[in-house]
Amino acid sequence: MTVRINVATLSASELADVREQLRTKPGGRTAETKAALAERDRLIRELARRFHSGLSRNAQAEAIHRELSRYSGSEWIRTCADETCRHRDERRALVWQILRLRGGRAPKVRLLDDILAYRTRR
Repeated sequence: MTVRINVATLSASELADVREQLRTKPGGRTAETKAALAERDRLIRELARRFHSGLSRNAQAEAIHRELSRYSGSEWIRTCADETCRHRDERRALVWQILRLRGGRAPKVRLLDDILAYRTRR
């Protein structure tokens, strides 16, 4: 979701409120990081739904972890600098997008299980 604000039309107090809302508290995550994590979680759920639908949630998490780990240790080395995904295969494109959002690190099985169960600690 994109929100555009014309700052020229804001009063000084409204502008201060906007700046305060965008400010990250010490130890907190930035809005960009939160958005990247939300998109990563959505893509992980889509990967599970489309390619691992016959498995239990824990089995899905383990399969996705293996898939992400395998890709990040091999093909990711060649594709990490790409601006756009070079894969035509939808499965590999999803894996690339998930890794792209978080710097090439595969989430652990426990976190993947939480994501698939919609339990996130943020």
